[in-house]
Amino acid sequence: MQGSFYPAAWMQASIALLSLLLVVVTILWALAARKVRAKRLAMQKSPAGQMTLDSEAKQVLFANPRFCELVQLSNSGKSWQFSSHEHLNQLIALLEPYQKQARVEGIHWKLEFGEHARVLLIYANLEVVRGRELWYVNAYENAQGYSYLNRIEQEQALFANVLNSIPEFIYFKDAEERLLGCNQAWAGFHGLKPNELTGKRLSDFLTRRELSLSQAYDSEVLAGKPCQHTEWFSAPDSRQILLQHNVYPLKNQQDEVTGVLNVSYDVTKWHELNRQLEQENQNRLSSEKELGRQNNLIRTVFNSTPDPLGFIDDKGNFVGGNEPFAKMFGYTSDALLGKHLTEVLSAEQLEQHQVQNSQILETGKPLRYEELVYLDDGHQIWYEVIKGPYFDDVSGERGIIFITRDVTERKATEQQLADAIMQLQELSFIDSLTQVANRRSFDEKLQQLWLTHRREGLELSLLLLDIDSFKQYNDNYGHQQGDEALRQVAKLTSRSVKRGSDLVARYGGEEFAILLPNTSNEGAKLVAENVLKNMTEAQIPHEYSEAGEYISVSIGVATVVPQQGVDYGELVRIADLQLYRAKHQGKARYCCAGDSASA
Repeated sequence: MQGSFYPAAWMQASIALLSLLLVVVTILWALAARKVRAKRLAMQKSPAGQMTLDSEAKQVLFANPRFCELVQLSNSGKSWQFSSHEHLNQLIALLEPYQKQARVEGIHWKLEFGEHARVLLIYANLEVVRGRELWYVNAYENAQGYSYLNRIEQEQALFANVLNSIPEFIYFKDAEERLLGCNQAWAGFHGLKPNELTGKRLSDFLTRRELSLSQAYDSEVLAGKPCQHTEWFSAPDSRQILLQHNVYPLKNQQDEVTGVLNVSYDVTKWHELNRQLEQENQNRLSSEKELGRQNNLIRTVFNSTPDPLGFIDDKGNFVGGNEPFAKMFGYTSDALLGKHLTEVLSAEQLEQHQVQNSQILETGKPLRYEELVYLDDGHQIWYEVIKGPYFDDVSGERGIIFITRDVTERKATEQQLADAIMQLQELSFIDSLTQVANRRSFDEKLQQLWLTHRREGLELSLLLLDIDSFKQYNDNYGHQQGDEALRQVAKLTSRSVKRGSDLVARYGGEEFAILLPNTSNEGAKLVAENVLKNMTEAQIPHEYSEAGEYISVSIGVATVVPQQGVDYGELVRIADLQLYRAKHQGKARYCCAGDSASA
C-alpha cells in the first residue's frame, strides 16, 4: 500500500496546483480585459479624437466617434476602416520614429481628402497589452496647422532650390544611415531624382569598402568633429573618380548632433594632372633628351593650367612657376624667378612659410591648407594650397613644390548654403519687417505657456495692440512710410517690457501682441501704460488720425489662470474683445476685462 500511496498523493497535489494556476491566469486575464474596457469607455466619452492601433498588424482596434469624424473612419460593427488606406500608412510612418521613446507629443498630421485638407495635432503612448504593442492615440484638430505646414513646405522648396543650384555633390543623413535629402547633382550622379533617394541608405549605392570608410569618418562627425578626406569612388558607369569629402555634423535646436552633412568635390582631373606631372618628372631623369622634353611639357602645362603651380628651393629662392602662381605674389613669372622669399613676403607671411617649409623638408610629408590672397587690383581669391617636398637626383637640389587651386567659387557656394540655411531659420521665427517675433513664434510660445501655467496654476496675461487709423496713415503717407511706422511701433513696444521671458510679436498687419508669463492683471496694466507712455513721448506725426495728431495704439488686456478643458484661444478671445472696447471708447487707450473704465 505504501508503494501506491505516494504517486496518488503526488498526482492530487499536481492537479490542485494546476487548478490554482488556472484560477490566477483567469483572474489576470479578466483584470486586463477590464482595464481595456475601462480605457475604451473613457475614450468613448473623450472630446478628443482617440483610437487604439496595432501598428505591426496595421489594425485599428478601437476608435471613438470624434476620431472617426476627424479622419473619416468607418465602423462595420466588428472593425474600423480608413476611407483611404494611405492615411493608415501615414499614421504608422508618423509613429514609427517614436517607437523607442514609446511617447509622441504634439506632431502634425496632414490628411488630404480630395480637394480638401485637414491638419491634426497628435499625442500618443505605446503600451504592451496581452503581449501586443498598442498605440493609444489622441488627435486634436489644428486649424492653424494647415497654413503652418504650407509655409514649411514653401521653405523646404526654397531650400531644395538652393541645394539643386549647387554643382557639388551634397547629401545629408541621420545617425541611422538613412538619407534625409540630397541635391540634384548627387542624385543625378546615381541616375535618380532627389525624392527617389530620400529614406534609402548609402549601402544601396556604395561598395563595402566605400561604405566602411564612410562609416569610419561618420563616427568622428557624429561625435561633433567636422572632417575632410579624399577617397576613390566607383561611379555607376564604372569610372573611378576621386572625391574630396567635407563632412560636417548636423545639429538640432538643442545643439545635439543628429546626423551628417557631406559636401563632395570631384578632384579627379586635378589628381590626374598632379600624377601626370610626377610621372613626367620621373621620366625626366632617364636622359638629357627626355629631360628637355619633360621641361617643355611642364612648361606647357604650367602655361596652360589656370591653377597656380611653382617651386621654391631649400634656400627660399623662387626657381619656377607659372603666371597664376606669380600673380599670387604680385609679379610676372619672369620677374619672380630668382627672387628670395624675404623680397616678396611680409614679415608675418615670411615667418609662416619658413616654419612650414622647414617642417616639410624635415619630415618629407606634404602640407595642405587654404589661404586668402588679396590682389593688387583689390580682388580677393581663396586658394587651396598643397606644399610638398621635391628632390632633383641629377642636381641634388631640394625644395618645396606649390600646387594650388582656386576655390573661390567653392567658398562662395559654401557661404551661399550657410546664408540660405541661416535665412530659413530666421524666417521661421522672426518677422522680417519689424524684427520682432512672428505669428508662428507667438502661437508656439502661447501654446507652451498655456500648458505650463495650467499645470502650475499661474496667471498668464496677454496684450493685443492695434495702431489707430493705420489705413489712413498708409493712404496719405504711403506704404513705405507705413512700413517705417510699423518698425518704430515694434521698437517702442519692445522697449515697454522688462523681462527676458516676455514676448513681443507681430500678430498680423498693424497688430502686435505682448505675452506676459506669470503676470497678474495689475502687472499687465502697468505694461499697457508703459506702451501708451512710450507712444506719446515718441510723437510720430499722424495728422489724419481720429485719436490725435500723433500715432497712437489701442490695447486689449486679458489675464487668466489656464484651466483643464479650456483652449488657449480663450485668452486671445478675451484680449481681442477688450481691444474692441478700447477702439469704441475713443482709441489711444487700453481696456481690461473686469474694469468699468480704461486708461
